[in-house]
Amino acid sequence: MHARILIYGAYGYTGQLITKEAKKQSVLVHLAGRNEEKLQKVADQTGYEATVISLEESERLKSFLQNFDTVIHCAGPFSETALPMVKACLASKTNYLDITGEVSVFENIMAFDNEAKQARIAMIPGVGFDVVPTDCLAAHLKERMPDASHLEMAFVGDKTGMSRGTAVTMAKNISKGGYIRKNGRLTNVPLAYKIKEIEFPHRKQWCMTIPWGDLMTAHHQTGIPTIEIYSGASRKMLKKIKRYRFLKFLLGISWIQKMVRKKIENTVTGPSDEALTHGKTYVVGTVTNNEGETLTSTLVTPEAYRLTALTALGAAIKLTHTENKRGYLTPAQAFGKDFILEFENVSRNDKT
Repeated sequence: MHARILIYGAYGYTGQLITKEAKKQSVLVHLAGRNEEKLQKVADQTGYEATVISLEESERLKSFLQNFDTVIHCAGPFSETALPMVKACLASKTNYLDITGEVSVFENIMAFDNEAKQARIAMIPGVGFDVVPTDCLAAHLKERMPDASHLEMAFVGDKTGMSRGTAVTMAKNISKGGYIRKNGRLTNVPLAYKIKEIEFPHRKQWCMTIPWGDLMTAHHQTGIPTIEIYSGASRKMLKKIKRYRFLKFLLGISWIQKMVRKKIENTVTGPSDEALTHGKTYVVGTVTNNEGETLTSTLVTPEAYRLTALTALGAAIKLTHTENKRGYLTPAQAFGKDFILEFENVSRNDKT
């Protein structure tokens, strides 16, 4: 076993994209997950070695992780899987990366900051589209306006599809409503709490507030006290979301959750190959200070899942070759605000 990077959950939609990107870049990785049949299929396709192991095998997992410098954890929903992997990484002194976008997961992992520093490892959740581009943009905007008191970020894709794992996560969390950060506090709000039309580099788009990971990460790394994150949404989706507000309590009932998950697993497949190859994602960030002054910056990136494969692998490679990253870090804290600019077809523009 000579690979220094482990991809856990390598047969999931995004795990496969990261694995294929590693193969494309000739990066040696090792694959792991609990489903032998699915894992072996990816191993046969890529030629990588693979190990069948469950997160529930805690002692075996700790021992296994000692073979690696860094794990890219891709097995969601992360609210169920992150902490077992985090604890194993602390015991084995293995750097932890994941591709979560769940607010609660960032908060839970942040609680292990001191333990990670003592173990001399880095813990960087959200090294995919959730939250590399937005985290880097938040850091850039904070540099442009050091006294910013409000941060608003929005994103939309031009050829967006959804992976099965993302859909399951959304269904699992929809009963909790939404979140914003207000005056430093994470605040529970209704789904689609705010709806507004936002001007992106390519068009105007209706957007709604969502409980995105930056509510934790952007606040942690910039200190900006009030943060709202928006995602593009069709009028049809906005109408559905408003209806869900009155049904969300039903989606918290376990048997209904199981039914929704089963339907998702049978119907959701992920973005098309054409969308992955040619799609773009647009991000707009605006900061405001107490004097009412505003500054805006934009990012254009590859399609979100394609970008996730690039940034997750890129983060693992960087960690494997550095020794000074310790404790809980956001992507921008670990690799700098220009980390996002290191990847293909990414551009950033400032508005004055």
